[in-house]
Amino acid sequence: MYSFLLRVCVIGGINIDIEGVPLGDLKMHDSNPASISVNYGGVGRNIVENLARLGHRPSMVSVAGNDHLGRGAVDALKQLHVNTDGIELIDGKSTALYMSVLNGDKDMEIAMCDMSIIDVIDEAFIERENKIIEKAEILALDCNFSEEILKYCCEKYSDKILFLDPVSASKAVRAKNIIGMFDVIKPNILEAEVLSGMEINDNDDLHEVGGYFLSKGVKEIYITLNKDGVYYRSNEEEGFVKPNYRNIVSATGAGDSFSAAILLGKAMEFDVVKTAVLGIVTAGITMEAASAVNEKLTIEEVKKRGF
Repeated sequence: MYSFLLRVCVIGGINIDIEGVPLGDLKMHDSNPASISVNYGGVGRNIVENLARLGHRPSMVSVAGNDHLGRGAVDALKQLHVNTDGIELIDGKSTALYMSVLNGDKDMEIAMCDMSIIDVIDEAFIERENKIIEKAEILALDCNFSEEILKYCCEKYSDKILFLDPVSASKAVRAKNIIGMFDVIKPNILEAEVLSGMEINDNDDLHEVGGYFLSKGVKEIYITLNKDGVYYRSNEEEGFVKPNYRNIVSATGAGDSFSAAILLGKAMEFDVVKTAVLGIVTAGITMEAASAVNEKLTIEEVKKRGF
């Protein structure tokens, strides 16, 4: 078991994941025989669960409906020894829902989400949970919040190591104007294009985009490349880590586990290369389960995979 010197707090979304996997080729505009699962999800929540399964004890600041789904999601985190004191259950609001459909290659084809409850998280909410956030030395944010709230958190907690998971290309735009306020970022290619305003078609483009983020003040960049692994960049290091994935069941949640690995790497003071390798190994384990978080993820399993 690792010993952690730095405390991690995640401010992010909690939702219920509904995922459909077609039993054959996905046929658009038609009813598809499928395997359908319902699990606790949300980028922020998934990151927290992955961290807990990797042996850390993070705190989470978030909201959920005061309904059986929301209470269940919080209780599940408590059982993993996550500090849930910063999660507020809201009367009269439904817990957020995320519904995705995978294609025959088990990649996401389309998704829809109702995250309206997240609007409850405003400056007053952050102030109410300040005692919990203040205890952290690493603060992770996802882009489910408005640019104003992201900027507010970055300014208020500028003394901490600030990490960003953009969530999606459509939500990444919320951090575009303040990207330099983050120390560490983990976009995929589409999100990196939004955040940089540049097109990425090859490795030269990745180099240019990485340089752009460094020029803005970002210290570590991890751009995930789906089946091609990850491009990493810091002021000292630049390169790629290629994956050796096996037994892929679902790609959903792989990016969230990668984010958890980055936070673990920061807590352990790993360099950018070692952190990138940890992310690839962790994402590979995650994709061997149908749910967004693989319950078999442990630091012992990570070590078995050659980390």
